[in-house]
Amino acid sequence: MLVQRLEQYQKETKQRKRLDETRRKVEVLRKQLKQRREQMPMGKGTYGTTKGRPPKKKMTAKQKTLPTSLQKKIMASKKKK
Repeated sequence: MLVQRLEQYQKETKQRKRLDETRRKVEVLRKQLKQRREQMPMGKGTYGTTKGRPPKKKMTAKQKTLPTSLQKKIMASKKKK
């Protein structure tokens, strides 16, 4: 009788330990997900279909017809912003 109870308690403690481990893992994953969301905001302004990125700075068709030296200056000013 006592041996059976002891075995039952041992099984219960093992299950509790597993639950505690999984809870810790879930908490860690939640923190990581929260950090990712803070780093990369969700919303409009995308390169393609991915969310949360600022629009890519490109040259217009009119700017492409300018001399290369002016094009470089324009792109340099866009990179600074």
